[in-house]
Amino acid sequence: MAESNDKRAQTEEQEQLAREIGEELVDAFVAYVRGDVPFEDLTFGVFDALSDLHVIASGDYELADEDEDDQQDEDEADEESEAIAEQEELSQEPARP
Repeated sequence: MAESNDKRAQTEEQEQLAREIGEELVDAFVAYVRGDVPFEDLTFGVFDALSDLHVIASGDYELADEDEDDQQDEDEADEESEAIAEQEELSQEPARP
């Protein structure tokens, strides 16, 4: 019985994720029609969405907290800043853009 409930919950989660992908595609299509998004970006986004949908349908995914992703981005930015500062110190010159 618990396995049946788990399967049902997973199916509901997959359906919700598929709906969210569909909403994002609608927004992207509208942005393209308005001229806000180039065709190349639209096609890449559609391919990316279809790839995500395939992973979701397979059930081989794990949802991550957005807070964790944001923290990882901040950590990577800090590491890059530290590396630039170290290079500047070693070279005795400011970094070039």
